Amino acid sequence: LIKQSIKQWYQRRVAITAGSIVMSFLFGRKKTPEEMLKQNQRALNRVMRELDRERVKLERQEKQIINDIKKMAAQGEIAAVRIMAKDLVRTRRSIKKFIMMKANIQAISLKITTIKSQGAMANAMKGVTKAMTSMNKQMNMPQLQKIMMEFEKEADIMDMKKEKSTDCDSALIPLL
Repeated sequence: LIKQSIKQWYQRRVAITAGSIVMSFLFGRKKTPEEMLKQNQRALNRVMRELDRERVKLERQEKQIINDIKKMAAQGEIAAVRIMAKDLVRTRRSIKKFIMMKANIQAISLKITTIKSQGAMANAMKGVTKAMTSMNKQMNMPQLQKIMMEFEKEADIMDMKKEKSTDCDSALIPLL
């Protein structure tokens, strides 16, 4: 029963994915990498929700099996209890498999998120590079050097005037 439900779930997933690929090939335009990443992220989130639903169903089934085992044990039906115990073990294994599948899908989702952020960073760096190239083209180095020399010359003149002013002030202070 559990293997059949897992198999049916997987077949539905494959059918949906294959159908969407065929439809986009026949009718759709080519998607950008960002759109493809977003679509895949949504699909992964959908699959994780479905896995959670299936896991919760199995956990409910596990509790029901435990209750049934207790009832049968109280009635003394050991053969039925053994069969149900085996079913309980299979159910628990299936729950573990669903948890592992979800963890793997979350890892893939994290990789997609990392790829998206790296793409955004690359685009930002591309824009910064263009801006820097534009600024470098606008800069006139000989003119900038001339401005810097004039600034240095004016700063020296200002320092000399400041020193003379300080000397005059210090000479006048003893006279007061």
